[in-house]
Amino acid sequence: MKAASTPSARSDALDAAPPADRAPGLAVRADRYRASRIGRVVVLAAADIVALIVSAAIAYFAWALPVKQQSVGVYLGLAPLMTLFIAGYAQAGLYPGLGLGPVETLRRFSYVTAFGFVVMAAFSFALKLEPLYYSRATFGIALVLSLVALPVGRALVSRRAQAWSWWHEPVVVVGTGTRAARAIRSMQASPHLGYCPAAVIAPRPHAVVGALEGVPMCGGLDDAAALAARGIRVALVETDELFDLALVDRLQHHFHHVVLLREYDDLAVEGIQIRNLGGIVGIEYTNNLLVHRNRLLKRTLDVIVAGTALVILSPVMLLAAVLVKLLDRGPVLFTQPRSGLDGRIVDVPKIRTMRIDAEAKLEEHLAADPELREEWEATHKLRRDPRLIPVIGQVFRRFSVDELPQLWTVAQGRMSLVGPRPFPDYHLKKFPAAFLELRRRVRPGVTGLWQVMVRSEGGLELQQAYDTYYIRNWSVWLDIYVLSRTIAAVASGRGAY
Repeated sequence: MKAASTPSARSDALDAAPPADRAPGLAVRADRYRASRIGRVVVLAAADIVALIVSAAIAYFAWALPVKQQSVGVYLGLAPLMTLFIAGYAQAGLYPGLGLGPVETLRRFSYVTAFGFVVMAAFSFALKLEPLYYSRATFGIALVLSLVALPVGRALVSRRAQAWSWWHEPVVVVGTGTRAARAIRSMQASPHLGYCPAAVIAPRPHAVVGALEGVPMCGGLDDAAALAARGIRVALVETDELFDLALVDRLQHHFHHVVLLREYDDLAVEGIQIRNLGGIVGIEYTNNLLVHRNRLLKRTLDVIVAGTALVILSPVMLLAAVLVKLLDRGPVLFTQPRSGLDGRIVDVPKIRTMRIDAEAKLEEHLAADPELREEWEATHKLRRDPRLIPVIGQVFRRFSVDELPQLWTVAQGRMSLVGPRPFPDYHLKKFPAAFLELRRRVRPGVTGLWQVMVRSEGGLELQQAYDTYYIRNWSVWLDIYVLSRTIAAVASGRGAY
C-alpha cells in the first residue's frame, strides 16, 4: 500500500475523502453538508408529523366519530399543539438522532410522546372555552398508536434513506489502530446510526497509509482544520490508557463534536451513567437484571403479552395439532429438558415438526453427505432437514408456529418472552464455561436478540455475541424492541429453517 506522507499525497487523499461529492471548493462542500443536515431534520420531523396525524385520524374514526358522533373540527383545534411533540423530540436529541441505537430511539420516543399527550390532554381539558368534551378514549387510542407508529415510521424512513448519498453525517476518525478500524467497521455495518466514516487522520506523523478499512487517509493533525472547513463536524478519537488531553483540546478547536473511542471488554453499553467525582469521570454500570422493579416489569410484560397471545393464537395451535395428527400420527407435542434460570431444568414444549423416526433419518443423511455433516457441526441446524414432517414441518418452523406452546411456559414463569434460547445440551457444550455461567442469570426466552438479528443464519459465535449483549444490556425497552422485531421476522419468515 502506497504511503501518503508527502504534502501532495495528503492533499490528493483529502480531496477524495468526503463521499458522494466532488464539487470543488471548501465553502461549497461545507454548504452541502449544512444543507444535508437541515434536510435530514426536515425529513425526520415530517415523518414524525405524518405518524402523529395518522394515529390521530385512526383514533378519531375508530372512536370519536362512531361512538361519540363528534365533529372532526372539535379536534382540529388541537393541531397547533403538535408542535409540542416536535419540540420535545428535538430536545430529546431525536433530530438528527445521530449515534442513537434503535432501543434508545424507542425509549426517547415513548417518554416524549407520553408526556406530550399528558400535556395536550391537560391543556385541552383545563382551558376549553366552550362546552366541548374531548373523548379520553380517543386520546388513549391515539397515544397507543403513536407509540407504535413513530418508531416504525422512523425505521422505514431510515431504511429508505440509506440509498441517499447526502443522508449520513460524515465523520473523521483520528487514529490508525485496531480500535479505530473496529469503529469504522461498526459504522459501515450500522448505517442506521447515521454516521459515515469519510476520512482518517493519524494522531502522529508516522503510520500514514493509503486507507484504513477502505476509508482514505488524509494525513495528520495538521489536516484537521481543512477537513473541518469542508463541513465535517464530528471526530472520533482513538484513545488508550495514556489519554492525550492536549489532542482533544486541539480537535475541539475544529470539530463541534469529539467522541472518544474506548473499549471496556463486554461491559454494558446501554444505559451507562457518567458521574462527576470531583474532576474524575466515573462510568456507572448497573446490572439491570438484579434490580427488583426491572424484574417485576419484565414479568408483567411476560404475563400480559403471553396471556393475550395465547387467547388470540389458540385457533392456530389447534389447527397445527390437527395437521400433525393427520400427516404423521404420533404425539402432537414434545418436550425437551433445557437449562433455565440458575441452572434449573425447564421442560420446553413445542409442536412436533419432525418425523417419529427423526434421529435415524438424521444419522442416515449425515453419514451419506459430508457437506451436510459439516453444516450440522457448525450450527446444529440444516437448511434442508430430512427429519421434518412433509409439507407442514418447514412451514411451522419458517413462521415459528412450533414455538407457540412455549407461551404457556412463559405464563407459568418458567420462561420469558425474551431471553437466550434454551439450547439442548449437545449445543451448549460448544460454548465456553464463562458464557454458560452468564446464561444462567436469566430465564430462557421464546425469542431473543440473536433470533431477530440473524435467526438461523448465524453460527455459534454470533449466538454467543448477541446473547451476551442482551444479558449485559437488558432493559424493558430492549425486550420491547426484540418483540417488535420478532413479529416482523416471523411475518417475513426470514432466515428460519
